[in-house]
Amino acid sequence: MSVVKGKALVKMDVIQVGEYEFTKQDIIGHGAFAMVYKGRKRKNPSQAVAVKVVTKKGLQKASEILVKEIKILRELTALHHTNLVAMHDCMDSTAYVYVVMEFKSDVFKLVLKP
Repeated sequence: MSVVKGKALVKMDVIQVGEYEFTKQDIIGHGAFAMVYKGRKRKNPSQAVAVKVVTKKGLQKASEILVKEIKILRELTALHHTNLVAMHDCMDSTAYVYVVMEFKSDVFKLVLKP
């Protein structure tokens, strides 16, 4: 997909992960090992999700922490509580681990509020 802004052509590559997709322009956060993007379900584009992309490079020491985080997210998701962010899916490739979570815009507004 390409978008024309003024005289420049900005290419927005859509990254597909399982049944979800996002663009690198839709970043909503980052940390030491991961970037978080606002994405959507391909079959239902109105369903927004947060896609956490964890790089495997240099992750050997922190891999146990990631495994624990995913386990905790699965357990919390099973509670079906409205105040908890649910994990929809978890996938990996050779270079990345993708954690797809429910996108709650209210949470991000609170976090970003000065």
